[in-house]
Amino acid sequence: MPSASVVPFRELRDIGQFFSLSPTPLATGRDVTGLLEDPSAAIDLYADRLSTARRDIAGSLFLQGWASRVGSIHLGCLALADGVPDLGPANLTYRLPDVGPVELALRDPGLHPAEGAWAALVDRHLGPLVEAVDEACGPGARRLWGNVASALAGALVMLRRKGVAAAVDLPAELADFGDWTGTRYRRRTCCNLFRVDGYGLCGDCVILRERR
Repeated sequence: MPSASVVPFRELRDIGQFFSLSPTPLATGRDVTGLLEDPSAAIDLYADRLSTARRDIAGSLFLQGWASRVGSIHLGCLALADGVPDLGPANLTYRLPDVGPVELALRDPGLHPAEGAWAALVDRHLGPLVEAVDEACGPGARRLWGNVASALAGALVMLRRKGVAAAVDLPAELADFGDWTGTRYRRRTCCNLFRVDGYGLCGDCVILRERR
């Protein structure tokens, strides 16, 4: 895939909603820096969505949904354009709708070389968010990083279905959180969604592995 100088907005949108980025600023977008400082409002929103008093589960699901969006954009740009945008908190704004995935927009849509991009995303964004969510509601860091791994694995499955992920793989740092059997991913931790009334096990849940 030839490299591009800016985010391939249309191609990302065509893959699916978790890959999409707004090509224009969000009218009511918030600064991601504030979210990393205090994710309580986002956790409370997910608790309301799930109708649960378990803020640890709400935080777990919020983090997984967030990682699905950020990770999908990261991997999607790698697969489509051989480069990544700056997904650091200072370059990213968001809006949490009442339903559906978080909406994201970039201040600067330029692409940068892939080398070191995942480490930068962890150091500046995902790592601080995992710490903030764990401190706010206590799901446990390993569970949250398992959610990150599951989110990226789901993005890879979608990219491979679209035939655009031949040279993209799960970051090596996440290898301890799950296993691939062919094209199927099975995680080694549980997001705990099944503990909420009305919900069951996720398709990659560790509990399904243990039942076999």
